[in-house]
Amino acid sequence: MTAPMKKWSVLMVDDNPAMREAIARSLARRGCAVTTAPDAAEALALLRRQSFDVVVTDLNMPEHGGLWLWRQTVIVRPELRGRFVLIASEPLPDPRSMDLFLQSERFLLKPLSLDSLWRLVEEAMQGVPQVATGSRAEPQGKPAGRVGGAP
Repeated sequence: MTAPMKKWSVLMVDDNPAMREAIARSLARRGCAVTTAPDAAEALALLRRQSFDVVVTDLNMPEHGGLWLWRQTVIVRPELRGRFVLIASEPLPDPRSMDLFLQSERFLLKPLSLDSLWRLVEEAMQGVPQVATGSRAEPQGKPAGRVGGAP
């Protein structure tokens, strides 16, 4: 008899309510228990109170962005190193500021496909080592399911 699949817990952080909710709904449809936060400070407060399997966060947010959240989280919850997916719009920050992050975490540019995001979330939750430094990889000819940016 096989054990039931664990329901993964995901913290979704984005200051854009439409983006945050679209991604949260997509992850929930795939069986994740999703908690959302509108900014990095609230996300960090949640991370101090409870554990999550993976964190999906926007890079650019007012006050503190995704890199700040990642740096704080690996101090509070070191077990989450390698379990972050950072979503970013261009222009990107100086590559040197992201160097340490990119050594262990996942990165996806907007506009993104929900399937591409899901692949990265699955990799993070399953502990698959990160080998790429970022991706805009999306299946060709599949514009449906895209979130963020112009159609």
